[in-house]
Amino acid sequence: MQRCDPVVSVIIPTYCEEETIEGCLKSVTNQRFDYGDIESIVVDSHSPDHTIEVAKRNADKILDLRARGVGRARNAGARVAEGDFLLFLDADTYLESNFVSEMYRSFTDPKVVCVSGILRNLERLEPLDRLFAVSHYGFTNKLAQVSARLGFPLFPSVCCGARKSVFETVGGFREDIACAEDITFSREMGRLGKCVVSDKAISYTSVRRISKLGKGAMYSMYFKNYVKLFLLKQNPWVQDFPHVNTEQSTRL
Repeated sequence: MQRCDPVVSVIIPTYCEEETIEGCLKSVTNQRFDYGDIESIVVDSHSPDHTIEVAKRNADKILDLRARGVGRARNAGARVAEGDFLLFLDADTYLESNFVSEMYRSFTDPKVVCVSGILRNLERLEPLDRLFAVSHYGFTNKLAQVSARLGFPLFPSVCCGARKSVFETVGGFREDIACAEDITFSREMGRLGKCVVSDKAISYTSVRRISKLGKGAMYSMYFKNYVKLFLLKQNPWVQDFPHVNTEQSTRL
């Protein structure tokens, strides 16, 4: 399903995402976008499941990377992307139908180099679990907004757009770490231009990592890996930040 001269390239790294990738890609296909074509690029890290087979139903391009590392996957997708604007999207995240349009409108300001969307929880949850998810993503969204206004953007790469020319100037994502590659990337982008959060670009992302690991274990894992990276100058890799498969359970 090759697109002709796409304006936006959506890059989705995957590893064992057979349960989520179809819905993610359909949310890209269903975008209401009047400014040109959108291409979807799935970069799979040689999943042992049926991720690639499922992705072939809706993706425009598929790369079999045969190596782990989300930064490496995003960079590989960017190298084959034809759009002037890149949207990095997690495979367990679905977009509102106007997401790409709202992101694109932010880029009409030539000073803007990076745009983050708003995160909400994907699954239906029990009231207390939903309250936690709303608080968790509310904090994440507010951190992105405040840090962007203060000039040191801390954007999650769950749904993060970048001007391709500036992405190439900063060298893309770090490939030697398995977490915080999004924060280091947005900070580098912020040194070269304006980074903003589009309040109208809404996405829904899975709470599966919290569901699988539990609240305490998840936050502990992030904290330990950030200490390793930013204080101890060590590079956390996939064994420090393990993949979590999608399950039907939505309990936190």
